[in-house]
Amino acid sequence: IGVFDPVKGGDPILYQHLFWFYSHPAVYIMILPGLGVISDIISVHARRTIFGYSFVAMSSIAIALFGSIVWAHHMFVSGNSLVANFVFSLLTMIVAIPSAVKVFNWVATLYKGSIQLETPMLYALAFIFIFMIGGFSGMMIGVLAVDVHVHDTYFIVAHFHYILFGGLGFALFAALHHWFPKMFGRMYHQMPSKIAWFLVTVGFNVLYAPMFILGWEGMPRRYYDYLPQYTFWHQVSTVGSWIMIAGILTMLINLLHSIKNGKVCKDPNPWGGGRTLEWTVPSPPPLENFREVPVVNRGPYDLEPAMEHK
Repeated sequence: IGVFDPVKGGDPILYQHLFWFYSHPAVYIMILPGLGVISDIISVHARRTIFGYSFVAMSSIAIALFGSIVWAHHMFVSGNSLVANFVFSLLTMIVAIPSAVKVFNWVATLYKGSIQLETPMLYALAFIFIFMIGGFSGMMIGVLAVDVHVHDTYFIVAHFHYILFGGLGFALFAALHHWFPKMFGRMYHQMPSKIAWFLVTVGFNVLYAPMFILGWEGMPRRYYDYLPQYTFWHQVSTVGSWIMIAGILTMLINLLHSIKNGKVCKDPNPWGGGRTLEWTVPSPPPLENFREVPVVNRGPYDLEPAMEHK
């Protein structure tokens, strides 16, 4: 292929820059909606206005901005100059700041809140824990000396899954349970949903946490086989995958069963703390959602009386 062959005018390093210039911001594009979901769920189930709402909102913009200029931290061992590596290492550290702002503000929102440990909140809390591990490991591999050691190892695989699956995946599960009664007008069964949360959370960590150890010990990624000294942690990861799959199947079966057989949700605001527009209409919403144009006279997380309508 010409893009990889210098004889044909190609340059594999230039192609790698092009690839990561797109692919790294794509990760942030996927996770940013999940960050918004977690903010909404924590506010509703803690019965508190999101702490530092403007900072939480601006941190999303900062993540999108800095996430677009850190692509070459995937290329620390590709022959870039030391100056370039230093700059991209520094930018990688900076992108952790707005992520930390979100975590601190979520925790501050929980502080002294009237926390309701419904299934969406459980997934949101698991998200924070897992997202922090992904963030800390991301800072580690943003350090030049560490990245050279763990580049293209299972450490990177673990970090990627803690950020993307642990972030986007758990936010998706939280959103499914949070808006399920609004979408279908029925509540899902509580006990199976919490059992599923437990299995998914435990299984996820048993599956991916050993990969940090494997990567630190030198297990390379993209190999179909491995040396005998890596066998134990691979076996632990395999058991974790079984636990997580059991949890996901339990969750899906429960949700699918509840669409037809769940308790009818007569309250348009079943969680009691929803203050955004969707909680002001019946469940499921009628065609075109609103019979009258709603008048928005407060912020999305202000714990005030119900919204007025014209």
